[in-house]
Amino acid sequence: MAGLAPPDWFVWVRIGQAILVILFSIYLIRIFLKSEKRTFTDIGLKWDKGTLYRFLLGILVGTAIFTVVLLVLVTLTGFELKRSANDVNWQAWLASLLVIIPFAYLEELAFRSYTLLKLDNAYGLFWAQFLVAISFALYHVAGGWSWQVAFLGPGAWAFVFGLAAIMSRGIALPTGIHAALNFLQVLVGMKPGKASFWRLELKQNIPDASMLANRVGIGIQISILIVGIVATFLFIQWKKMSLNKVPVTNK
Repeated sequence: MAGLAPPDWFVWVRIGQAILVILFSIYLIRIFLKSEKRTFTDIGLKWDKGTLYRFLLGILVGTAIFTVVLLVLVTLTGFELKRSANDVNWQAWLASLLVIIPFAYLEELAFRSYTLLKLDNAYGLFWAQFLVAISFALYHVAGGWSWQVAFLGPGAWAFVFGLAAIMSRGIALPTGIHAALNFLQVLVGMKPGKASFWRLELKQNIPDASMLANRVGIGIQISILIVGIVATFLFIQWKKMSLNKVPVTNK
């Protein structure tokens, strides 16, 4: 196997952009926390012995979710998964990871740390999830995504990421889920680049295969949105029940 060449300059530019925005976001969060006399620890923005574990768990969860989505897509449409013509390109994989991980962390930091918790305290988790999902979708629209793709894609997944952040009391878990989903999309050719190991290809002998695949794809995204909303509602109800079960101590 040939030696692993370093990523090209464009990758380093993207990484630099992510790091600068991360630092700026942390600085802004620090200003708000300082005004409230709170710390990063109060909102789960800290590194502890469980941070890496939660990130790796997020990768496993994201991989499991993506596998289910891919199986549904292949089973119900005219798509089939084929080996890509690309060789095993370790350089492209490394470059993709070096960009995907910091950008996943950046988006979780911006949308699912201080912002989500602040909205949760002000309006409750249910409406906080909706507001963050809408903001997350609009953020992608501003980045050039179409309205439909932004709201049925990132807007739907925002509920999954948000619930993961609330349940784990931090952003390591949703960052892992987020990074895994994005990298696996690259790996199967759902996103442009030279890192695809497989590709989704429409079978030629199925009539209206492209239309069917589009409908199933939209159905999957709507299903993710519904599952995210229902899971958020159930978590809220479980939390209320848990609080009601706490015994009152007489003093």
